[in-house]
Amino acid sequence: MNGDIQFDNIKFAYPARPDVLVLQNLNLTARAGEITALVGSNGSGKSTCVSLLLRFYEPLSGHITINDRSIADCNFKQLRQKIGVVSQEPILFATSIYENIRFGKANATRIEIEEAARQANVHDFIMGLPNKYDTIVGEHGIQLSGGEKQRVALARAFVKQPVLLLLDEATSALDNTNEKIVQEALDRACKGRTTIVIAHRLSAIQNAHRIYVLHNGRVIEQGTHDILMSKEESQYHKMMKAQQRRTTEINIDETSSFTEIDDDDKSKISEHSRHPSDTEFNEKNKYTAFAVSGAKLTRRLCTKAFAHYLRQEMAFFDHVENTSGAICNRLSSDALAIQQMVGSRLGVVFESVAMFGIGIILGLLFSWQLTLIMLFFIISLFILSFMQIWWQARLNKRSDYFLGLASSSDFKGEIEFDQVKFAYASRPTSYILNKFQLIIKPGQRVALIGASGCGKSTVIHLLERFYDPIKGRISFDGVDIRQLNIQWLRSCLGLVSQEPILFDLTIAQNIAYGRENTSIEDIIDAAIKANIHDFIQQLPQGYETKVGKKGGHLSGGEKQRIALARVLLCQPKILLLDEATSAMDSYNEQVLFLMILVNPLPPIEVPEELLMKQPLE
Repeated sequence: MNGDIQFDNIKFAYPARPDVLVLQNLNLTARAGEITALVGSNGSGKSTCVSLLLRFYEPLSGHITINDRSIADCNFKQLRQKIGVVSQEPILFATSIYENIRFGKANATRIEIEEAARQANVHDFIMGLPNKYDTIVGEHGIQLSGGEKQRVALARAFVKQPVLLLLDEATSALDNTNEKIVQEALDRACKGRTTIVIAHRLSAIQNAHRIYVLHNGRVIEQGTHDILMSKEESQYHKMMKAQQRRTTEINIDETSSFTEIDDDDKSKISEHSRHPSDTEFNEKNKYTAFAVSGAKLTRRLCTKAFAHYLRQEMAFFDHVENTSGAICNRLSSDALAIQQMVGSRLGVVFESVAMFGIGIILGLLFSWQLTLIMLFFIISLFILSFMQIWWQARLNKRSDYFLGLASSSDFKGEIEFDQVKFAYASRPTSYILNKFQLIIKPGQRVALIGASGCGKSTVIHLLERFYDPIKGRISFDGVDIRQLNIQWLRSCLGLVSQEPILFDLTIAQNIAYGRENTSIEDIIDAAIKANIHDFIQQLPQGYETKVGKKGGHLSGGEKQRIALARVLLCQPKILLLDEATSAMDSYNEQVLFLMILVNPLPPIEVPEELLMKQPLE
């Protein structure tokens, strides 16, 4: 496997198109330890060379040899163990990064995997992740960017220490930044290793020892980059100039097995094509109508599914299978499946129902006795199905009723944590709260302080019922919060976090978000309380100023004050401040705590600094 690779008079056609030769008398040589590049238009046979080298197919004629030995005489497994492949769309599995790299070599050690990751320039990125090599990449690597997936796939190829490296458009789908990072890793990996590179971006193969230009399955030019560029009439020179000018005019010569049509036949076909039959017209209209209705149904279902996801508990999203990437992928794939199901297939269902109705009518005309017997059983099934649906709906209404019993507007504000134990689902053995005790009287202002990871923010998560405690009880006015209606509970709480969420709307819309028919006077009053009104007035468009995506046009302190105004507008019974002043200057922080002193709301503060905490009970 350490010798030259030679394609000798190779002819090949895919089994699905046996009359179309993809490779025609192809001759090329990849020298041992050198980089050989294959370039050409789509359909010229570049990727087919890789498929033949991996023995996915056998050539019709000719020989492929490695060190003068035909690969037809090599064992499949041994041959492929010596070859590393990185394709344009790498396949990653829904497991950890470690396991994805280990797929390249089943018995690889931890040291070998980390060394392969270093060679692929991905080790530092992996070590920066919370779970490092144990990070789950999601379905098809959905949790990673394109460049990260390519580098993980490259590490998987390196861990087997291949003698031959095949790079099939390994950087074509990447942006410039990721392409540069991946290309640096490839350049290091290719040193001293026999490498065959397929690329459309010619800038990626300029350092190749030999470049072959393919056209219609034949080599039309070969040489180094400098030699080919020196020939102004060469195809390589034209492709390079075209890419440099960033034009999109690419000449693609495709092979075809069809016979040329006579001019008379063309005119007849054209004349007929302008007059479609009535049947064809009706079929098109019928399926178009069902396609439109199917698209509308799919949209409604996707909207309802997305709303259902938003109503899930926070613990739901901690599971590996419920990451944001996995959910988006699930929504898109399910939508496609539904659309395929309700398109033309829905038309067939309606046709069947219509035919059933016509059959009943005809049956009554010819033999009404047998038809009535059949209808008795059919109607019985309909009645039973209806009763099942009706009973299920009644049970749902009763459950909603009982859930709403515990909600009450007469809320005093006493909060108690009694022997609370809690651990996150992703780390079930690591208790964040262990027999936690806390009593907050109505009207009290309480601060929770401590080192990172001691459980301050977890207290707020439990109050909001993002999670439920494993043991113990949290009560509002003596009532377990698990017995309270969750919508009513959260309407009593106002949360301002360290990283407030703002939307790409105006300042007024962000303050009034979630509340309908809010007057501008109420919005201004909330802004004055949050000490953001004067800043807003100085803006050219005032309250109509767009804040940008995630509030990108504002500073951290300004975003926190707008988020505080939004909470104050809702007039919550309990105010939760989770490091809400971390991005504020000293003046605005003091104004906030003055507001806390005069505000009747009982706040629970989770501070980062200890400034101005003396007034808190």
